[in-house]
Amino acid sequence: MAVVEPGNFKNGLTIEYQDSVWKIISFQQTKSARQAAMVRTRMKNLVSGTTVEQTFRISEKLQTANVEKREAIYSYVDDGSVVFLDSETFEEVRIPQGDLETADLLKDGMTVQIVSWGTTVVDVILPSSEEYEVTYTEPAVKNPGSTSVTSKSATLDTGAEIMVPLFVEIGDRVKVNCGERTFMERVKKN
Repeated sequence: MAVVEPGNFKNGLTIEYQDSVWKIISFQQTKSARQAAMVRTRMKNLVSGTTVEQTFRISEKLQTANVEKREAIYSYVDDGSVVFLDSETFEEVRIPQGDLETADLLKDGMTVQIVSWGTTVVDVILPSSEEYEVTYTEPAVKNPGSTSVTSKSATLDTGAEIMVPLFVEIGDRVKVNCGERTFMERVKKN
């Protein structure tokens, strides 16, 4: 395992802290005339799912987490578990559906990365973006200039709900940033 100082944090870095594994979501270095430099960090516990804000001295030394990433293919949902097929060993990997925040964005045959810390699966990373079909959304407002509303809710073909611009309609294909669950663009029809 390598050692990392808070001054060298990067978003997505995994560290071991307080006997658990944490993923750095965001960080900001601060320095004042009276104090030594500090790094304010927002991080997520990959075992429990809790998100906390923590401040580290810039000179502290932390262990990077020894996590293993492997590709897997989403197969199906069975009795409250999401089932993936490991791309190398072809073994099934079952993860409780409640442990996956992004389970509603999974599509049949989607390739994901499963992150393990020891024998514990701590994260499932979806592709950075994916195309979905809009199965339901409210009709667009006739005169959008008369209101300050710029987005509306839309249901995707997987059942996930995201916010989309007013011009998106039922049947449109949209590109979604899976990590942030945000609309990227409408995909042109062929």
